[in-house]
Amino acid sequence: MTKLKLMSLNGEDMIELIPKSLAEPRGHAAQRGKALGELIEEVDPDVLGLVEAPPRAEQTQRFNELYLGGEYAVYQGEKRGTLGLALLVRKSLELKGKVRTKVQSNSDFALREHDSDNDGIREVYSWVNRVPLEVEISGGGLAAPATAIVIHSKSKGVFIPGDLYAYERVSRANRMKLKAQAAAVRKRIDGLIDGEGKGRVIVMGDFNDGPEFDVDAQMIGGGFLEPVMGSVWDPKRVMHNPHIAIKSADRWTIDYADRILNPLGQSKYGQPTTMRSWIDHILFSPELATAVVPESAQIKHHPTGGGSPTDHHPPYVTVEM
Repeated sequence: MTKLKLMSLNGEDMIELIPKSLAEPRGHAAQRGKALGELIEEVDPDVLGLVEAPPRAEQTQRFNELYLGGEYAVYQGEKRGTLGLALLVRKSLELKGKVRTKVQSNSDFALREHDSDNDGIREVYSWVNRVPLEVEISGGGLAAPATAIVIHSKSKGVFIPGDLYAYERVSRANRMKLKAQAAAVRKRIDGLIDGEGKGRVIVMGDFNDGPEFDVDAQMIGGGFLEPVMGSVWDPKRVMHNPHIAIKSADRWTIDYADRILNPLGQSKYGQPTTMRSWIDHILFSPELATAVVPESAQIKHHPTGGGSPTDHHPPYVTVEM
């Protein structure tokens, strides 16, 4: 058995931090890269699921060398647009990682036709550049291999507050795509966990969805997080979220400007301009859920605003594997 600290982090447009040429960054990019590295080192994870990583593994490796002391092995699939996905594993653990290719992942997480709003019509969807990254980790002191899946699902964000009709239409479309993506992810999970709950699976990343239901999710009958976790009618395969134990006032991983209720900054009535949501998650299959170290699930809240390394606040947890 090996005790591992896992962290999920959205690094926020890390393509801006490492030039394609791999030259050493300067100015604001260097400052933010250093601050992001310090945030990671404060938590000191053994395994890091990195969302919005640099698009190429060479750039992520360069970030690792510049700001993390080269302590991690970088597992990253082929380029997924400008927002990469990567799994970083501490080299000293002597774990091995096997990455599923992008072609394999598009097959594993097949996304094509799905009836998201239950109206009998199957809409057509695609991952575009956000197909999940899957890595099997083995060796070291692990009792058995485990599968780590890093996710960056469709954002619910709508950035057109001046047009309420368009806002509502795009909001509904975003949630329909999230529901289709969730079905594809859950189908893959069901292929990795048998009917008795056996299967060592970790799903982490930016789900762009929390446990709360807004009006759009209510209308189409679901979001992203709950379908990925599994069905109450198949309880032996439901994924476990250890951060549920954190009191609700502290259980948030992003704060953001409310572009509808208060889009113009501080109002004359003194209302706050930000909202909070719990959208970054680390889920464990039933076989691993009992291995989570009690009270180890935390969220690293850091100052936001000017100079902040990222707009996300990473969750982390320790598990004996």
